[in-house]
Amino acid sequence: MIEGYSFGRITIQGRAYTDDVLICREKLVYPWWRQRGHAVTVKDLDAILDQEPEILILGQGQPGQMKATQELQVHLQELGIELIQVPTQEAVERFNRHVEQGDQICGGFHLTC
Repeated sequence: MIEGYSFGRITIQGRAYTDDVLICREKLVYPWWRQRGHAVTVKDLDAILDQEPEILILGQGQPGQMKATQELQVHLQELGIELIQVPTQEAVERFNRHVEQGDQICGGFHLTC
C-alpha cells in the first residue's frame, strides 16, 4: 500500500521517496529512471514485467506528462496486461484499491511533472 503522495514525494511502508518508483508486490525499484524521460518503454519495465501483473498502472506525474510509448502499449496488450495511465494522485488511489481487492497489480509512479 502507498500511504501518501504529494508533489515530489511518495510514502510507502513508512518510508518517504523523492524520486520515481516502480512497485510490484514485494519488489520496489528506487530510483526508477527511464531511458527517454517522460516516455515509458518496454525496457523501462524490465524489472517488474517478470512478475506477470494483470494490471500496470502508470502515475503520470501531477499534470500527466509521462506516458507509455505505443510499443509498450502493444507489448502489454500482447501479454494480456491492462494498462492504466492517469495523473499520480489518482494512480495512487487506484493502485491501493486494486491492492485491497487482491489484484495482481504493478505500478510506476512519476512524482513531479
